[in-house]
Amino acid sequence: MPTLPSRRRLLSTLLGGAAGQALSARAPIPVLVPADVLRDFRAFLGGRRAEQLTSFAGAHSRRDVVELALLHLALAEGRREAGLALQPVPTAARLHRELSQAHAACSGTSFWRQDFPADEHRLLFSVALLQDGEFEAGLYTAAGNRRALAARSLADVLALKAMCNRDWRVDWQSLEQLGLRDIQHVGNWELMPRMLASGRADFVLAPFQPTPDLALEVGGVRLVPIPGLKVALQGTRHYLLSAQHEGAPELKQRLDAGLASLRARGLVRRAYVGAGFINAAVAAWSVLPVLER
Repeated sequence: MPTLPSRRRLLSTLLGGAAGQALSARAPIPVLVPADVLRDFRAFLGGRRAEQLTSFAGAHSRRDVVELALLHLALAEGRREAGLALQPVPTAARLHRELSQAHAACSGTSFWRQDFPADEHRLLFSVALLQDGEFEAGLYTAAGNRRALAARSLADVLALKAMCNRDWRVDWQSLEQLGLRDIQHVGNWELMPRMLASGRADFVLAPFQPTPDLALEVGGVRLVPIPGLKVALQGTRHYLLSAQHEGAPELKQRLDAGLASLRARGLVRRAYVGAGFINAAVAAWSVLPVLER
């Protein structure tokens, strides 16, 4: 009478070899993705398979979208498919909670390491997708805010009112380090553009976009960056993995190896360039200096 395979043997099969591909198809890796990112990711693919992507520009491309594509590519190294089951979540807080409770295996997009305690034990972190200073953000304002758009120096920016979410620790700290005293907390990103349009604040930090004028549109509100100025955020960004999910160490090893391979082949940078996140149009813009404390 045949015996049931052990859990260890199942995990070993899942994470490697031709048999692992077949098992992955039956037991896909559960990945949590912000609902808006998943919607844009599917529109970006337009019927293509993520594992076959070599170009990352086009409609619906943005940083979060190409990071989900890079996850597929990293976990598909040496395989035809990554074997992922994408599950939408409404908020980052919900995503963190679900991973902490081992209800899924990993996140589909990157997060700041600094947003978590140094002794965090419920989560594992992939190798960094972005290192210190690689995340350059624009100061996005409503297209009709002439005062904000006229800013040309740090002194001009310090006279403006910023909008941010306190839970975005790196963004909030970066604004404080610039010397801004007027920072308004807003808990929901999708509310921010409407509040900027109504004059409640002047700008929000956001990644540069692949549009011809770098514009960002959210909920029918068009935001544009203050020309000539940008901020280099200090911190590293990583995929999150649930430490308690079955096979977590093996999954992290597989993901890290795949990301190292993608980086060596130039695909990580190519993805960010295609998304407009690393943007040649702002290469000569001034990085706002951090004030001495």
